[in-house]
Amino acid sequence: MENMESTVLEEITFDGRPPRLVGTQIDVPPGIDSKTNVESKDAVYSQETTQYLRLYVPKNATSSSAQKLPLLGLPPHTYLNSLVAEANVIAVPVDYRRAPEHPIPIAYHDSQYALKWLASHYGGNGHEKWLNRHVDFNKVYLSGDSTGANISHHMAIRIGKEKLDGINLAGIMLIHPYFGGKEPVGDETKDPDKRAKIERFWRLVSPTTSGTDDPWINPFKDQSLASLVCSRVLVCVAEKDVLRHRGWYYCERLKKTGWKGEVEMMESKGEDNVFPLLEPTCDSAMAKLKKVAAFMNQGPW
Repeated sequence: MENMESTVLEEITFDGRPPRLVGTQIDVPPGIDSKTNVESKDAVYSQETTQYLRLYVPKNATSSSAQKLPLLGLPPHTYLNSLVAEANVIAVPVDYRRAPEHPIPIAYHDSQYALKWLASHYGGNGHEKWLNRHVDFNKVYLSGDSTGANISHHMAIRIGKEKLDGINLAGIMLIHPYFGGKEPVGDETKDPDKRAKIERFWRLVSPTTSGTDDPWINPFKDQSLASLVCSRVLVCVAEKDVLRHRGWYYCERLKKTGWKGEVEMMESKGEDNVFPLLEPTCDSAMAKLKKVAAFMNQGPW
C-alpha cells in the first residue's frame, strides 16, 4: 500500500497520468473465454457519461431450461471468468469514473447509478435481455478489492437507506477494504509519517475531504453499520497489508452494532494488499476465490 501510494503521488506530480492498479481494467474485448466457457458482453448503463458495464454469464446459463442465478456486482477484475465459473453466478463489473481525474464522490455516484440501472431489470422489463432472463434479483451480492470494497460497503448502506426496489441484497464481500481513520485501531501503525502518507493519498483522490475521518473513508463516522440490509458479510484481509487492522476492526464494530446478520473473516498469511490482482493463480488467490464462491453459494435461502 505504501509503495503504491508513493508511486501515485510521484506520477501525479510529474506526469499527470496516474497509474492504475494491475488487474482492475477491462482491457480485452467481450466474448467467450476459452478456459472457462464464460461468456461476456458489454452494456451502457449511462448514456450521459457513456459509462458501461460488462456482463459475465457462466456456461449453459443462457439455455432455455437454466434456472436464474445470483447477481454479483463489483469493479472490473482479471479473474472474473474464473470466479463466475466457480460460483455459477452472473457478474457485472461496473466501469465507474476513477479518481483523481474524477474526484470522490464521483465513483460512488456512478456505482449508485449502475445499481439503479440493474434494478430496473427486476420483473424482466429492463433493456438488457441477459439480465431480464437469467438473474435472480432476490440473490444479489456486492464485492470489491480495496477501494472497490469501500464502494461496496457504501452501496450496501445506501440500498438500506433508500429501499431500492428490485435489489434484495443477500451479502457483501469486502476484500482488503480500503478504510481509514484519524486514530489508529488495533495494532495499526502509530508512526506519524506513515499515517500522514495515508492521509495525503486520500486527499489526492478527495481534494475537498475533511481528512481521514471523512465518512467516505471511515465507515464508523456519521453512519450506522446496523443499517446494513444484507444478512451476511465476508471480510478478507492479508497479513502484510497495512489496511489489515481496519478489516478486523470493521468486523468487531459490526458485531457490536446490533446488526442481526453473520460476519465471516478470512486472513491470507504472508500476503499483501490486493495480491489476487497481481498473482490471480497463486495458491492464496485460488483459496480466496473458492472462499468467495462458497460464501455466495451458502445462501441465505
